[in-house]
This record gives sequence, C-alpha cells and structure tokens, in this order.
Amino acid sequence: MEYHRFFSIIIPVYNEEKLIGATLDHLLAQIYPLDKFEIIVVVNGSNDRTFDKARKYTRDNVKVYNLKQASVSRSRNFGLSVISKNTNWIIFLDADTYFKNLFLEELNIYLDKYPKVSYGTTTIQSDVNTLTSQFWYWYTNWTDRSLKILHRIHIIRKDLALQVNYDENLIRTEDLHYGKDLSKIGKYFFMPTKNVVSSARRFENKGYLKMLFFNLMVGILPKKINYSKGWEVIR
Repeated sequence: MEYHRFFSIIIPVYNEEKLIGATLDHLLAQIYPLDKFEIIVVVNGSNDRTFDKARKYTRDNVKVYNLKQASVSRSRNFGLSVISKNTNWIIFLDADTYFKNLFLEELNIYLDKYPKVSYGTTTIQSDVNTLTSQFWYWYTNWTDRSLKILHRIHIIRKDLALQVNYDENLIRTEDLHYGKDLSKIGKYFFMPTKNVVSSARRFENKGYLKMLFFNLMVGILPKKINYSKGWEVIR
C-alpha cells in the first residue's frame, strides 16, 4: 500500500480577493486523498473581500483565519501553530501560486525517492506565456536551485519547521533569512516539476528589469535595514 504523507498547506493572504478562489479551487482538485492534506488560509490585514471569499471554502480540511495586523511572517508562524497533529510536512504557499492536480502525489513520490532531504522548493512556471516571462522564471528557478533559496513555495519537514520561525520584524527578505536558518539544521532540495504555476503580475506591472534590480539590492542589504517600514505590496 502506498504511503501518503500528510501535508499542511499554509497560505498567507493579503488583499487577494481576485485570486484566492482560483488558488483554493486548484488545491481542492488535487488527485490525493482528501484526508491526507489540509489547507490553512491566514488572511492578514486585508481591507477587501479576501476573508469573505476564503471562508466560503471552509470544510473539514480547509481552515480560514483572519488576523488584524498585516505580516506575511506572522501569518506563516500563526498557520504553523494550528496545523494538524497528523502533519508530516509543511508547505508555505503564496496566494498567487497554485498547484496542478498531480502536484501533491508527485511531491509524495519525490520524498520517497529522496528520504534524507528536509526542506526545499520546486520549479515554478509562469502563468504568462511570453518570452520575457519565460526567461524570468528560468532565471529565478536557476538562482533558487544554485543558491539554495526558498521562493514562492517553501516545503519543510515538520520537525524542522517547529524549530525555526520566520522573523516577524522583517518587512522583506524573510524568505532568504528563513532559508539560511533552515540550512543550519537540514538538507535542501529542489524538485523539478511542471505542476507549480505562479502569477507574473508583479513583474508585468513593475517591469522585469526594475524587479530584478530591486531583488538584487534588498538581497545584499544588511538584515537590520530590511526591518524598516515602507515595503510596497504589489498587486
């Protein structure tokens, strides 16, 4: 009999009323036992109808919470505090990123094949089929794999996840520092897949070169500078 790990998928959400429904629809369409995964949506500081739309999906394996103060790190840490006792692995997922229906089954098989890994991420595909977008996602996938970075999907074995928290004081680069902390106690993996898709809207709206420069700049700034306010949330 095939062993199915129990996955807890935690989604921090801020002003995503246009996308949260589609993300949840994709997750609930997984070809994977419904009693072997849960979805935890943590709405944080939203001033649109995100919470109202998300809570319509509440069911046995979908829980929706509403935090008043906006913070992606706080939302992830909170989500971790309410996971099922049956959880084996945690998946932190951006609200504008979704799985095709075979992803959890594919991930389960991958973890069977590589039992020593303990945290990592996957290939991400763009939802926009342009040369610029395709090149950008090729570049970010290459840098994530080469530098062992976590990006829009963070997959962590439960025992590691309970040892490391996201820094709630960081306004940006929290993913980078979270990955560095995990690297001290776990083994990184990068799973090739065609079953994870993410929105290119931020790059389409702001421009790819501008976003590249910004990401490079904040990545090399001292950690204390990234505690400062003023982070622009791009939608």
